[in-house]
Amino acid sequence: MARPIRGRPTPEDLLLPEGKLIRTTRGGASALKQLLLDLKKYSFSGYVRTVRTREGRRSEGIILLRAGTPEASLHLRGDEQERGRAALKKVWQDSYDDETTIELHARVDMDNLVAEYADAILERPAKVVKKAKVAQAIDRAEIETRLRAWKERGFNVSSVESTLVGDPVALTGAYLALLEAVRRAEAVEETLKALDATGFEARATALREKIRDPVHHPDIDAEVESLRDAVESAKRVEARRKLEVARERDSQERTKKVLELVLRQRETLRPESPAPSREEVARVLEGPAPTRDVATNLIEQYTFDAFVVGESNRFAHGAAFAVAKQPGNTYNPLVVTSGPGLGKTHLLHAVGNHLRVHRPEAKVLYLSCETLVAQLDGERGGSAAQSLWERLRGLDCLLLDDLQALSGKHEAQEEILHAFEALVNAGHQIVLACDRPPKAITQLDERLVSRFESGLLANILAPDLETRSLMLRRKAKDTKLAVDEDVISYIANLVEDNVRELYGALNRVVAFSSLMGRPITRDLAKEVLREATPEPAKPEKPAVPAVPKQLTPGRSYLVEEDRPDQAYELLGKALEGDKGGLLITRTNPKRVRERVSLDTIRVLWLTDREESMEETIPPALERIVYEIEGFMSKHPQGSVMLDGLEYLVSNNSFDAVLRFVRRLVDTVSEGRHIFLISLGPATVKEQELKMLEREMEVVQAT
Repeated sequence: MARPIRGRPTPEDLLLPEGKLIRTTRGGASALKQLLLDLKKYSFSGYVRTVRTREGRRSEGIILLRAGTPEASLHLRGDEQERGRAALKKVWQDSYDDETTIELHARVDMDNLVAEYADAILERPAKVVKKAKVAQAIDRAEIETRLRAWKERGFNVSSVESTLVGDPVALTGAYLALLEAVRRAEAVEETLKALDATGFEARATALREKIRDPVHHPDIDAEVESLRDAVESAKRVEARRKLEVARERDSQERTKKVLELVLRQRETLRPESPAPSREEVARVLEGPAPTRDVATNLIEQYTFDAFVVGESNRFAHGAAFAVAKQPGNTYNPLVVTSGPGLGKTHLLHAVGNHLRVHRPEAKVLYLSCETLVAQLDGERGGSAAQSLWERLRGLDCLLLDDLQALSGKHEAQEEILHAFEALVNAGHQIVLACDRPPKAITQLDERLVSRFESGLLANILAPDLETRSLMLRRKAKDTKLAVDEDVISYIANLVEDNVRELYGALNRVVAFSSLMGRPITRDLAKEVLREATPEPAKPEKPAVPAVPKQLTPGRSYLVEEDRPDQAYELLGKALEGDKGGLLITRTNPKRVRERVSLDTIRVLWLTDREESMEETIPPALERIVYEIEGFMSKHPQGSVMLDGLEYLVSNNSFDAVLRFVRRLVDTVSEGRHIFLISLGPATVKEQELKMLEREMEVVQAT
């Protein structure tokens, strides 16, 4: 019989086990390890889920936890399925990738899950020991002493006090349940003490009250993890907000510098023709203003057709389109989250514009929370709230942007709560957008958080290089411009994590070309964007020593050489004194042994070839990290050499390999190991080589 399908479908047809998502974090060298250590403290029961997408292939892993201990594991990638220990190893490997999402889910039926996935259990006892059905009775006096101590600390012990006079077996059972609950509450209390809950004081206070009655609040471990997730998310968002403010100022400065460049060159190169005014140049640089529908506040240019879909936004786009086709029936509410400039506002308008075209009778309104708050602040008293209420309650679809602006605005929150209840109860659609999950918004009413997160949360990530290039091609096509591919590539590599800035860079190049009457070329793009973002003068690069006298533990070395001869010589010196060693090489180890002795170190042949007498490793970055960190954990000191970086780049991408190198460099810096990379300088681009040189100490072969 086929295994029953669990969970509910999402726009990607991903089926999840039942549970409540309480925490989300990014992968990293120790991300999963630290999470599991935290969960062990309060005997957490639930599951950890990892989701990783690489080169269009998606892998998903599950670790089922009971009382803080991994009990079963599953892993799925395409048609490849693993269970048990093999699955756990792949989940760990996925977790090393900082592009992996790690989720924590609680409130699941562990007994049924483990029974359903019995073939995924990690440990099976060699011998089944029959346990007594009833625990041995505990002395009543001992229980009373412990109860008094707990009461003095403020714990509710009524669940045991009610059984003091009666069956000793029932008393023992109640006592043991309270003992476990108090232990979990104490661990939660320690976590809460160390947590800066500024902005989430109400949630922290409510949690402290629940700690005193742990038997009746068995989910306090999940709640403290949810609070910690909100606090950490708020910190990340605030740091990102400050960065974006600075970037917006920089963008304005860049536009100003392009304006000055245009005026300066027009005056120098074409003095016979009248120079445009500053206002005329500014209008060309900024481009045409978007048109907005007065009745709905919708920007007419923001449609689904104008939205470029890539791996980073496919989930959110699919959810938004599903809502536009069947409002009120699918994902209500839909919450779209992302950093600034990545397209969440575009999707809100796209939903509204789709309804305007296909359901012209529908009443749709786009509203920014900043506008909503301003309206209420501008008209104190009941009239403003009543007017707003009358406007909102008759809508078929409410599109509410910038939820984070509701933080601390209690009057506006109350009005939104009333509107939310009325619209959802009437089967009408709500689509929301914010720069973080609702639970991470400080000073937001818990009732609103609960209602907002009762629907579907869809996050938009920064676009990859392929998607950025596609966006620029689409933009050029829409404006009927012929832009060469090398220009597209140049701009796409300049701006990585903000679509607004990406389009802004293209606009500046196009505007300069139009105003100066020059064709759009890569050289022109470099001229405009270099002038707009001048690099600070760099000090003269010091001479690179040919060979260091001594390699220092805790440091990483990039050996620049056409063949890995110098690196092997350095590896030999580093291994003196019977220190452990690991060599990962693109060259067949058989040929390497003809030149150097490899008897005392482990050698992995970096290849896709599986059938070989040699021990091989595929060019999968997370697998290589797993092997290297495994070696370091077993050997307090030693050396690791990697020969074949260009092979890794060809099988992954340079950005991914650079993140991989940075992670290993950071790991090495915290221990007593030496890390060597042998690289032919001509095998990578000049800019890529410079980026690698900034991460490691450079050695040029003699």
